[in-house]
Amino acid sequence: MKKTLHALLTILLIFTGSLVIAQGRVDIGKSYANISKIKTGGTYNPGDTIEVRVTIAVKTQGSATTIDSVQVFDNVPLKTIYIPGSMRVATNEGITYRGPFTEAVDGDWGKNTVGAITINVGNKANGTRGGRLKSDSSRPSFYNSHCIMMVCYRVRINPSANYFDTLKFGGSVRYRPISPAGAAVTHVFPEYKIILFQNNGYCVNSTNVSATSDFGGTFGQGTSHNRAAPLAFTTTYIKQNISTGQPNDYYYAIVKNSSPTSATNPNLSLPNSSNRVFGLWDIAGDHTNASNPSAGNAPPSSSANAGYMVLINASYNTDIAYQETLNNLCPNTYYEFSAWYRNVCPRCSCDSMGRGSGTNGFITGPGNDSSGVKPNLNFEMNGVAYYTTGDIKYDRGVPWKKFGFTFVTGPTQTFAQFAIRNNSPGGGGNDWAIDDIKVAHCGPDLIMNYHPYVIGCKETGFPVSLSDTIRFRYNSYTYFKWQRSNVGGTIWTDMVGPGTSGVGTPVLVNGMYQYVTTLPSFWATAGDSGVYYRVVVATTAANLSNDCAYSNGSSTMVSAVTCGVILQGNFTRFRGNLLGKKAQLHWETANEQGIAHYFVEKSRDGVNFEDIANINAQNISPAYYNFTDPDALNGNYYYRLKMVQPDGLFKYSNIISLGTQANFQVIGVQNPFNNEIKASVLMPQAGAINISLHNDKGQLIKRIKKDAGHGYNQLLIDGWSNLSNGLYFISFEYKGIVERRKLMR
Repeated sequence: MKKTLHALLTILLIFTGSLVIAQGRVDIGKSYANISKIKTGGTYNPGDTIEVRVTIAVKTQGSATTIDSVQVFDNVPLKTIYIPGSMRVATNEGITYRGPFTEAVDGDWGKNTVGAITINVGNKANGTRGGRLKSDSSRPSFYNSHCIMMVCYRVRINPSANYFDTLKFGGSVRYRPISPAGAAVTHVFPEYKIILFQNNGYCVNSTNVSATSDFGGTFGQGTSHNRAAPLAFTTTYIKQNISTGQPNDYYYAIVKNSSPTSATNPNLSLPNSSNRVFGLWDIAGDHTNASNPSAGNAPPSSSANAGYMVLINASYNTDIAYQETLNNLCPNTYYEFSAWYRNVCPRCSCDSMGRGSGTNGFITGPGNDSSGVKPNLNFEMNGVAYYTTGDIKYDRGVPWKKFGFTFVTGPTQTFAQFAIRNNSPGGGGNDWAIDDIKVAHCGPDLIMNYHPYVIGCKETGFPVSLSDTIRFRYNSYTYFKWQRSNVGGTIWTDMVGPGTSGVGTPVLVNGMYQYVTTLPSFWATAGDSGVYYRVVVATTAANLSNDCAYSNGSSTMVSAVTCGVILQGNFTRFRGNLLGKKAQLHWETANEQGIAHYFVEKSRDGVNFEDIANINAQNISPAYYNFTDPDALNGNYYYRLKMVQPDGLFKYSNIISLGTQANFQVIGVQNPFNNEIKASVLMPQAGAINISLHNDKGQLIKRIKKDAGHGYNQLLIDGWSNLSNGLYFISFEYKGIVERRKLMR
């Protein structure tokens, strides 16, 4: 599927404060941690517990900053239930520093008056007024320079709430600047929305439709260590080139290697002041096209042409970290919104007393964890949060993790704004990488009954009967049409006539909605050879006629091959053996009168053959021939013989296979099948194959035995007319070697 997208890829990374931004003295933000999904991530569901967190960061900017009368105000959202005793003050890591408050008598006071929340914090706070916070001496402290705290309370989403209900959060923070002095400040939070949504997982098949302004969310590749900023990177969140001391809090870098020196050994000791950011960050490459998605790419050298990722050293505030606007989405269509993340710092924690990891007296977090603040992000669409990553812990064994969700557009929806919001404050951790951000069109499985080709004889022509099985987890892709291409599958033309388009009627088969469309049978001739056929599907009739039609690339090519004619001569035996790495061929014939010669043909794949020798016929009966292939074999090869008369008429022998990897192999099995199953197998020598068919519950349906000759064999396994539609498993066993395939009927 190809789309013309007017898209704005805005990797905003802007963690704005109250009246000031990154360089402000007081930064205030609000976030929402789904405690029920804190370890796994997921959507927001009825019954989940949400911790509402207000971050207050008082920073030293040349001189200490002091604020007084600090109060947090909020209202318990509709469709939630306040959890008594949940008010507390926590470090930016979420570790309780003071509380939980009793809501009666406490050093810092919190109260809930018929859903109206008031939490007074700071030195000498009481039940009626807020207290004082000072950047260089108040706790929790960040290296005795900044005071960063989270003021928290919890609510439970009403278990009787419905999916697609929306929770609305607001609230405010009030304080009075003392040093430097200033007028009282009331920071009012904009309304924040969370939708209750079922978690549908990821797409099995998908086509990325993300904006192209930053390489579809992959950030591209290059030879420079640091990459220039994207087209629409914000100027309020500052880009820095990576070095041993940066990016700092509130900054980001776009790099191909998270080592400032492009070190390629990820196992260098900790700390390492030269090769690691702050001596502590991971040494790693990006994620795009990694052979092991969980491990990501190895860290590349400074001169390598490698992919980029974005490294974020999060601000103390919490706000949008990424934003992308897509037009021309498809109505009534499923999409995946996802990204890959990596927590890059194993020892970045700073405890509540301002002591960093490794410092004498440092207090580790729960579980002896010293990684610090864990990244926690919300996925939003059109300003509403659908999904949370939960806390992304540092995991050296599985560093890269994918998070995201699947959704369906509305009946007429063609536009959406996608965002990722940072849900944790920075300062001592929350250092992370992001890569491969995508919005992808989800589509079904399309399974042609013949793939990649259907073969017949061009001398006589042959019947072609094509069908395609459409399977999807949702009952949506019901509109279909057949297309053909006579230019190698690059340009497709809609077919016309009865049965070439229509609306399928899916039935639920083993948890998937499935239907089969069958193209009316036709008689293929030599002129049809090389023509491709495929099916495209859509969720509406209108989508079938535009860029919203979906195909997963499955197609069938008609191949009309030369089969030869019946000659008087017959092959009575054709076999071979290896001498060293060279193939020795032996064949016998009968009734050879009138035969001119034999072509010895060789193939790598058993389909496309080429002549390697021309042997004159003996014209005696019986006749015996020997031939040695002069080329040493590396792997498996196929051989066949072509018996030719003087008038050019010919016939083929059976196909045999020889090679350095001559094992029993199942080359292909017809899938899906109807009343018979066609299979191609490769035999190291003649013998019997035991074939078993089981249903999806593991119950044996039938067991048969088929004899096969040495080399290439085509088996026809029939007798399945009484089978019901569904999922089956077929096993082929030869001398202890077993190959299994999953089939659909």
